[in-house]
Amino acid sequence: MKRISLALALAGTSAFLVAVFLTVTDIVLRSFSGMTVYGLTDIVTLCTMIGAMLAIPRGFAAEEHVAVDVFTARMPLRAQNVCALVAALLALIFLAAVAWFGFQQMMREYAYGDRSQSIGIPMIFYWLPLVTGMAVAALANLWLVVRYARAVFGK
Repeated sequence: MKRISLALALAGTSAFLVAVFLTVTDIVLRSFSGMTVYGLTDIVTLCTMIGAMLAIPRGFAAEEHVAVDVFTARMPLRAQNVCALVAALLALIFLAAVAWFGFQQMMREYAYGDRSQSIGIPMIFYWLPLVTGMAVAALANLWLVVRYARAVFGK
């Protein structure tokens, strides 16, 4: 799970780099020639969706997401594992629901044929990173649930 999430995070980082490169290119073009990168807003928005949504599973798989452990750090190890198990279960449920409802909305937008305003990118391409990121994040939490359940209940 860690390798898959790392590969997705690197792909997301690449999307951010594309957005930065195109934005800088647009600024340079406007400064010197009055030209612009056509559809920049649509492309940067898509790159931002890709970057943000594909990075989320890495936070869960590597257990590097933001956590407040002021109370749990002082608990016995078994109690910490129970808290981590409950948190992973709740995250699994939430992320799976977001992936499911996101998938349904994505399919509606696909059926309607919705496109972005400037250059007509099909809206399904904006939804695909969200659905993929949430589904992989849910799988990462399923992996954590199994790991913490083993720690709590024994192998």
